Amino acid sequence: MNEFSISSLIAIARKCMWYLIAAVLICAVVAYCYCSLIATPTYQSKVSFVASNGGMGADANETNKIISSDVAASLAMINTYVDVLKTSGAYKQLSDSLGGKYTAGELKKMVSVQGRHEDSLFIDVTVTTTSPVESVRIANAFLNLGESYVSAAMNEPDKKLILKAEDSSSAVQNYPTTAITVIIAAVLGFVVVYAIALIINVMDKTIKGENDFAVNYDIPILGNIPNFKAAAKGEKKYEK
Repeated sequence: MNEFSISSLIAIARKCMWYLIAAVLICAVVAYCYCSLIATPTYQSKVSFVASNGGMGADANETNKIISSDVAASLAMINTYVDVLKTSGAYKQLSDSLGGKYTAGELKKMVSVQGRHEDSLFIDVTVTTTSPVESVRIANAFLNLGESYVSAAMNEPDKKLILKAEDSSSAVQNYPTTAITVIIAAVLGFVVVYAIALIINVMDKTIKGENDFAVNYDIPILGNIPNFKAAAKGEKKYEK
């Protein structure tokens, strides 16, 4: 059958239903075993800073009023602050604060620094490691050195150019995501097996019945030729 309709596609699925079920189950089990037994889980911990132009970090005995010009100036500086926090010096200080357990290069691979979005004053720092405890420890260490490092790098030691916003108390596993991986594997298994069945059906040029003949050839059908061998076997069976 070379022409496809919804009914014909459903018919193909029914014909190879057990193969489809087997493929879905096998792929799902393999994905689950991979996530549970083979994959090394990683954990993420996040801390945040608020960008400031130096006029937003008022002490308790000063006015806490924030004017729009301060916000605009702070937004304009976010990319610069992010770049400062990505410099080698920041990771060298982070390494020292952690007792040299990790090199600056190793920490640079673990830490991601980026602005939350273009209209936000928040700068998010995400730490990804294979240990939830270490992820939290590194993130909070980065949070503690960020304020002073940016102010010193910008040659504004008396101003707080970024402010601590959120520390981290726990880490979240970000890999592997077992449920999503199992679902994707099951769907891929179904799609691959069904695609193979569809290709086999397309390549099969045999005529399977009167409807197939009518669809593929513009020739009038006069009648059917009976299967005499099958009829003879049926009669013999009936006689017994």
